[in-house]
Amino acid sequence: MKNFHKKRFAAVAIIVTLATLVCAFSSCKKKSQNSVTDVISLASEVLINGNAVDTPEADVGVFSGKQGDYIEFRFPKAQVFNTVFINEKTAAVRQYNIYAEIDGEYTLIHTGKHILGENITFDAVNATALKFEVVNTQINNDSFEIQGISVYNIVTD
Repeated sequence: MKNFHKKRFAAVAIIVTLATLVCAFSSCKKKSQNSVTDVISLASEVLINGNAVDTPEADVGVFSGKQGDYIEFRFPKAQVFNTVFINEKTAAVRQYNIYAEIDGEYTLIHTGKHILGENITFDAVNATALKFEVVNTQINNDSFEIQGISVYNIVTD
């Protein structure tokens, strides 16, 4: 009976060793994970039309205004992001711009129209601030209400 257990142990050891070798030399490596980083929550300062605002609503991009108004999110250090989600309540926006502050200068990264629930993706940027500006609004209705702006870095492998 002892001999049987020794043979069984040896067989299991050989199988485990072979499996380990096969994994080492094939595609058994750990698969990379998708990741989503909520960048907007890292903002250290929120400004509306250049004025600092410290409210929970502004922290998540809730603001209202008229054509030409903007909201800006400043980060304590540069952040990488590639996706912006905008939700508008009024359907009055007809053109908007999104800028990223890179090396101290604002760079236009997206221009869009008609927001209801807009998910915008672009090549990743490494920026110290993000600015969302309403350029044009509906004729006879220059007031708008943004229900929220989310900024993410979404990495899929």
